[in-house]
Amino acid sequence: MPFRYLRAVMWTGTRPAAALVSVALTMFAACGQGAKSPQDAYARFADAVRARDGMKLFAAVDLDTQSAWLTVQRSQRECYDILLSVFPEGAERDRQLRRFETGARSESAASLFAQQLLPATWASLAATLEDQPEFRINDGEAEVGTRGLRLRRDKRGGWAYAGLADQAEQQRKRAWGDLDVLRRSAADLERAAVRAGK
Repeated sequence: MPFRYLRAVMWTGTRPAAALVSVALTMFAACGQGAKSPQDAYARFADAVRARDGMKLFAAVDLDTQSAWLTVQRSQRECYDILLSVFPEGAERDRQLRRFETGARSESAASLFAQQLLPATWASLAATLEDQPEFRINDGEAEVGTRGLRLRRDKRGGWAYAGLADQAEQQRKRAWGDLDVLRRSAADLERAAVRAGK
């Protein structure tokens, strides 16, 4: 069955990002409370980095990073659906489809996150690891070792690596921007089709 983008599934509120974050936090809450201590969080992070396992790393990062990637994946999936359902076939549509295909076909936010990790990212993360680091804990944050690695405690009390949160937030903003542009363009195309009597 071909894709059909339905306007009814669009977010109609003024705070779609908040709605997605709420869904994300609910999903991640069901997966457990995360690391109980900075030491546990560091062990999970270090294990993922040493194995270069993107799925494990996703489980070791903070909720802000996870929910941002959930937004990216869902936004790219909706962009892909809009393009297939509303936009005319041609080179420009094909180019745009290629941009969003990875996110649209990813099974989860975790798998999309894992696919986006570059060798340079892994090398940078590995450079922060130490065999027996000291932990300096202060007001919900922990500095680990001497190489700038920081952990953060979330609102549920779990600890996680937060060093990719800023990058994830930029990805989230870009994904929302792309989706907003495509929604507006799709609406313009549908209005033009109505005026043309199609």
